[in-house]
Amino acid sequence: MFDTIIIGAGPTGMSAAIYAARRMMKTLVISKNIGGQVIWASDIKNYPGIEFIKGFDLITKMSRQVKDLGVEIKADEVKKISKNSDNSFLIEGNKASYTAKTIIIAMGLAPRQLNLDKENELTGRGISYCANCDGPLFKGKTVAVAGGGNAALDAAEVMSKIANKVYLIYRKPQLKAFESLVSAVKDKSNVEIILSSEICQIIGSEKLEKLKIISNISQESRELAVDGLFVEIGHQPKTEVLEGLVERDSLGQVVVDLSGKTSCDGVFAAGDVTQSEFKQIVIGCGQGAVAALSAYQYLQTSKQS
Repeated sequence: MFDTIIIGAGPTGMSAAIYAARRMMKTLVISKNIGGQVIWASDIKNYPGIEFIKGFDLITKMSRQVKDLGVEIKADEVKKISKNSDNSFLIEGNKASYTAKTIIIAMGLAPRQLNLDKENELTGRGISYCANCDGPLFKGKTVAVAGGGNAALDAAEVMSKIANKVYLIYRKPQLKAFESLVSAVKDKSNVEIILSSEICQIIGSEKLEKLKIISNISQESRELAVDGLFVEIGHQPKTEVLEGLVERDSLGQVVVDLSGKTSCDGVFAAGDVTQSEFKQIVIGCGQGAVAALSAYQYLQTSKQS
């Protein structure tokens, strides 16, 4: 029986684990992987007290600090959460089941997909959701970037320095990124911007080979021979496992109050998975600390202690 189980091992979950451990709570962190979205961030320059750090380096330091405090980190995927008759919680994962007096949800966000056939099948075999992570694998090759926001334009700019050819494909007639970023990408001679068009088919057997795109104006289609595709169309909460446990908004985000409390007693949430308007590392860390302190306070004032 753990005092608290934290679901998610990004900066928010790590911050919660640090604060829980310092309150001498028996703590477990469960996550499919360590780092969350921060491992996709190549350069972090807005974390207080640290002028510059790589995303991977930041989460490595955090996870080391958590482990040094005696917190166990389990690589597992949560499949079901239920409340027991004694108000504790049963968390069922792919590998094992776990029991806790409180839960802190810090699952973050997952990349939004195109929802096309073969997308999952060819992920890791040409399809990626992180240019900063996988970009070097496509040195001298031809790639496409799907999206028209800051993340997509940043990916196109990064890949213009690595790949021979970059297609930037966006379904709307105008890009919606910062103007300085748009200008920088437009100045790249090896980047071709294709607007008012969508990817309608992914082609390939063992690996990605081609993309079929269709114009939203003329309805004409054509195929692009590519070695890689970077999907940069935003992120979304994957909170289906929480259905029936806590209140979520229309976007699937967990609804919390200023203390990180959810609609279910004993369940707290923090970071990008909540309805917090601003999704930033430092904000997630602060909310993770608040959630852990609230969970501690709950144990002190309830029969769970």
